[in-house]
Amino acid sequence: MKSPDLIFSEAIGSNRVQGFTLIEVMVTLLILSVGLLGLAGMIGQSLRFNQGGYTRSQGTFLAYEIIDLMRADANNADDYAVIYDSNIHVCIDNPDAGDNLVNATLGCWYNRVARELPGGTATIVNDPNVATDSNVLEYEITMTWIDRSNNNQVVNQTWMVEIS
Repeated sequence: MKSPDLIFSEAIGSNRVQGFTLIEVMVTLLILSVGLLGLAGMIGQSLRFNQGGYTRSQGTFLAYEIIDLMRADANNADDYAVIYDSNIHVCIDNPDAGDNLVNATLGCWYNRVARELPGGTATIVNDPNVATDSNVLEYEITMTWIDRSNNNQVVNQTWMVEIS
């Protein structure tokens, strides 16, 4: 005599089992996990590139800030092209006019460079390639910082500005 389960499966015409096997589920999880790991790697790389771009943008903003300050005080622009000395260039809130203003401005600016750029330093020099008899003064602003997003490589960026 046939069992009731066998009679039922013969009546339907198929004795195939429906559903997923354990191997199919494992292969699917493997493919999904490899895809998610790739996605996580791309997100990490994107964050590194964004950090490097942010630092470079901060350097550019700081360079244009000092360029604008030098243009606003064009009569004293030569006073900005000095070697930074933290004893002379002190950042104060309300400096008097004249040299004290330039020293305070440079002190605040150099402090921001050191604070906002990792390992940040800056120099402002007169460009020696410009003829001394012209009314145009050309300055070279060079900033250096450590790019933490690129294996701690040192980045040097230079801006040239003419002030007349």
